[in-house]
Amino acid sequence: PGDHVISTDLEHNSVLRPLYFMEANCGVALDFVPANKQGLVDYADFEKLIRPETKAIVCTHASNLTGEILDLHRIGAIAKAHDLLLIVDASQTGGCVDINMEEMNIAVLCFTGHKGLYGPQGTGGLCIREGVDIRPFKVGGTGIHSYSKVQPEEYPTRLEAGTQNNHGLMGLSAALDFLKETGVDTIADYEHKLMMKFYNGVVNLPGVTVYGDFSEGHPRTAVVTLNIHDYDSSAVSDELSECFDIATRPGAHCAPRMHYALGTQEQGAVRFSFSWFTTEEEVDAAIEAVKEIAEG
Repeated sequence: PGDHVISTDLEHNSVLRPLYFMEANCGVALDFVPANKQGLVDYADFEKLIRPETKAIVCTHASNLTGEILDLHRIGAIAKAHDLLLIVDASQTGGCVDINMEEMNIAVLCFTGHKGLYGPQGTGGLCIREGVDIRPFKVGGTGIHSYSKVQPEEYPTRLEAGTQNNHGLMGLSAALDFLKETGVDTIADYEHKLMMKFYNGVVNLPGVTVYGDFSEGHPRTAVVTLNIHDYDSSAVSDELSECFDIATRPGAHCAPRMHYALGTQEQGAVRFSFSWFTTEEEVDAAIEAVKEIAEG
């Protein structure tokens, strides 16, 4: 109670809801670095929000809505200068972007296995800097210290109550082998090429609005989020699926603050995501589909 946390408008509900829970139930104060209408932040705002009682900066590495990548080197330097914990949601960047916890001063890195790491759903993990202790929110069977009445102190057992998802973790391990063999940079370059091909094919279509910064050299993940005229995003996504066999993600994307920043809270938006397994022919087909819908 009385602690203060800084987060950002880019966050997924995976970050927002735990923070809101702590605000409502634990007496934790929250502030959010705002995003502008392009979904970009001003890094000076992190410094402006710091108080004597600030304990942590909790932020995503990249927006799941626009693909905007936050500069963790800059945020980490701010956290280090003020002796704050930097807790990072790397769900959108694990397997896509190089992350160095020491250089970025990351205290806790949280990741999921089923996105850029190409693993099964229901897998993920925490990377914890030495000296940072996390209190278990679940306790239970561990297979060790069976006569102890409390959860073991040792990591990882401290945070792994119950039977693990071993089948899923074996799948994640196989996916990591694939990433190492193929090369994260090789995959990232290919995905970026497909993303820019699609972006350049749709950005100037009448009635199409694309969100985010696609300028050369600007760091981003391989997603393009757009709207067509004032059409409801779910209706557009449904037409893409039913008429063109193209899978997209419409709606609010579990990122409400970002939609408010973009002004798309009512319409939502349609996200196209590109991967190692997407082909150039599929990108061409997606461009044509957007063009047909936009032309009505």
